[in-house]
Amino acid sequence: MSAIEVLVAEQPAGEPYAAFPHVAEIIVGLIAFSLLVYVIGKFAWPNVVTSHDDTKKQIEGGIAKAEAMEADAKAELARSRERLARVDDETARIRDDARADAERIGQDMDARAQDEAERVRAQGRQSLEASRSRAIAELRAQTGRESVELSRKIVESALSDDASKGRSIDRFLDELEAMGGTSGASGTSGTSGNGAQA
Repeated sequence: MSAIEVLVAEQPAGEPYAAFPHVAEIIVGLIAFSLLVYVIGKFAWPNVVTSHDDTKKQIEGGIAKAEAMEADAKAELARSRERLARVDDETARIRDDARADAERIGQDMDARAQDEAERVRAQGRQSLEASRSRAIAELRAQTGRESVELSRKIVESALSDDASKGRSIDRFLDELEAMGGTSGASGTSGTSGNGAQA
């Protein structure tokens, strides 16, 4: 059951609309309501609209700021990615330079080692040549000394042989003189003198 039906049911039998307000009350109520609407529309509503507009502007400003921040973040992300790509390129370049430097240093070290080995070999050859020269000089000196000594011995031996030969010849001549006579002795004495001189 509705409220109107309840009111109608409670009315006395001869006055069916006694619960409804009078027309004057309705007019006064309408005037008061209109006045209230006018006052609200004149004073309160503009504040509500202004507050709503301010809030809307703040929200729109916040959205715009958020969009700007998002755009900045995207731009910063793009810059970061670009910097990262540059860092990767720089890292690759540094790695390649380091590899090239290592290869160059290795080649330099190999070349230095070869030069050093060649220098040591040259010094060894020079030292060996000097030792060889000294050994040859010593051998020559020793050979010379031994040759002189051997020659001395040979000469002494030859001289001693000549002396014995000379004695043998003198004896032979003496025997001839004894057999031959005075003329033969004088002729042979010159020969024996020559032989002795020889």
